[in-house]
Amino acid sequence: MSLPEFPTITPALSREDAINQIISSIAMEELGVSHIINAEGEKLQYVLGTIPGMSGPSATIEDVLRVNESVRAVLQHATENQTLLRSKLQQALTSGVLTGPTGPEGPQGPATIEVNTDVEPLGPDDLPTVANIGEENDVILKFGLPKGATGATGATGTFAAYGTYISIPAGAGSVASGASIQWTDFLSEAPVGMEAGLPSTTVNLTTAGVYRIDYRTIVGSVATGANASVELMLGGAAVPKSAILVTDNIEIAGVAVVSTVAADTPVALRVTGNLIYLAPGTSAFLDIMKLRS
Repeated sequence: MSLPEFPTITPALSREDAINQIISSIAMEELGVSHIINAEGEKLQYVLGTIPGMSGPSATIEDVLRVNESVRAVLQHATENQTLLRSKLQQALTSGVLTGPTGPEGPQGPATIEVNTDVEPLGPDDLPTVANIGEENDVILKFGLPKGATGATGATGTFAAYGTYISIPAGAGSVASGASIQWTDFLSEAPVGMEAGLPSTTVNLTTAGVYRIDYRTIVGSVATGANASVELMLGGAAVPKSAILVTDNIEIAGVAVVSTVAADTPVALRVTGNLIYLAPGTSAFLDIMKLRS
């Protein structure tokens, strides 16, 4: 294996020239890091489909999570690199002079050298800069680093479908085992992207997509006998692991994210096991949000 060879530089660099070269290399590394961070931002824009004029295959939640993990890892390494560059810069700026033969007395040098922490942002096409904003004998170095180009503004996000339904029984309303809770009203804002001819035990999701469904029930009492449960129904079938055991004077709450909802799918909240009595007043809530198509 051959040994490394350093190129011959004519005229030879002085120690001051070498330190200046090191400082310049730090600035260039900072430029490279800024481009890497900008590229990671564009990677996220691409997988989310928000780059104007570019489109790719629809990303799944798993795709977004993988890209997010990749971006997080790159940013973590970029942060670690910043620590190394800061240490490298401090070492270069405080590098002592090697002791040699005593020479003739020279002019008075700088009394202090400081680094201004307010880095000046430059345009994407500008070169890094270093300037002394202090005095001749009290040097204050101010760095200027180019920033990445500003990306296009993404579209404002919104829920394509949403609605909150409530059950207001007259007195302590009873719900038999195998029956569903009846929805009698909705909250202040009218539901979007769904249908329910109130009063009704089902809410129809008119468009396909990924939905988050939150449900909550306040139970006054349970008839004597077998245990009772409340479970979320989707398209006439129970959502796996959505059933919650209820007892007297209890409030239960659950949430489900379902990614295979087809158009015109009914949603209901069904009682199983035994008859229950809902608490007087508003006793059940059903919050529905469409996350994406």
